[in-house]
Amino acid sequence: MGARSYFLLNDEITSTDEVFVDKSQEVSGNADLLKGVKILVIDDNPINLSVAEKTLSKFGAVSYKSYSAKDGIKQFVSNQVDIVLMDLHMPLIDGFEATKLIKQTKEFQNNPIPILAYTTYSYSEVKEAIKKYGLDGYIGKPFTQAHVVETIIASIQRKK
Repeated sequence: MGARSYFLLNDEITSTDEVFVDKSQEVSGNADLLKGVKILVIDDNPINLSVAEKTLSKFGAVSYKSYSAKDGIKQFVSNQVDIVLMDLHMPLIDGFEATKLIKQTKEFQNNPIPILAYTTYSYSEVKEAIKKYGLDGYIGKPFTQAHVVETIIASIQRKK
């Protein structure tokens, strides 16, 4: 039995099911869905960063990679991004604390953007902390391209 991915938007958790997988075929044919969207991916796992970068660039996004929360915060301040994908389980500073620190920056205060939990934790494990730290959504790993792209688009549209 394969792994199933989940994501959360508007406080509703959605699973990738047959209907959603069918949508992924539609998504995979459109290389401009994320054209011009600047995304900061913070994850201490180099393989996860590589997969995310390849997935995002396939749909036209510009991605910035960070291997630690500390570096991710620096990159957030240095680069004007549209959304952050935040791994929650990282050494030293976890994704929850990193989210809190990003939200305290003047850059975030001047231009609040969505920060999505991007994690192997199940939603039930982190639901309360996601609310407490004000994360804007949830993407469970492993993920499908469709659910990452659709969650990013929906999050950015909600901000507008």
